[in-house]
Amino acid sequence: MTERAARNIIFADHSLYFEDLEEGHVYRSSSRTLSEADLTMFSMFSGDWNQVHSDAEYMAEQGSGRLLHGVLGIAVVTGLMDRAGWFASSAIAMTGIDEWKFLRPLFIGDTVTMEMEILGKRLVSAGDKGYLDRQFTLYNQHGETAQQGRCGFLIKRLRKTEANAQDR
Repeated sequence: MTERAARNIIFADHSLYFEDLEEGHVYRSSSRTLSEADLTMFSMFSGDWNQVHSDAEYMAEQGSGRLLHGVLGIAVVTGLMDRAGWFASSAIAMTGIDEWKFLRPLFIGDTVTMEMEILGKRLVSAGDKGYLDRQFTLYNQHGETAQQGRCGFLIKRLRKTEANAQDR
């Protein structure tokens, strides 16, 4: 047995599970600065090269800088949530996006932070997982709400029950 094989490796799971979350809990992410590369890569991926995203001269005539895509904000929210590690091992699936509002534009150079509030929770009918109703708010560097919406979510339970013992 080599020295490497003899080591005990510990995998720490800091994920939040159904039992860890309560209605009214609010979680805040770290911040992230939006870049030219973010805008370009999202334009390439989506195929959306509208002049509000791609034409600096046109936007200067409008008295503005180029805008990042609204739906890029949703992607940034999911990235900030992943970076926080809240659901690294407990996520099952996002079930939908509801009532999403684009309240302020996002610009290159904006630094955004996200908050997630638990609006409600319930066990699903089998009892082996839970459902969360979550509200996300994306703030710019001035503390202004840029985007806000709700996302349903299926999440693993922490405790082993007869219904889910064989699944863990």
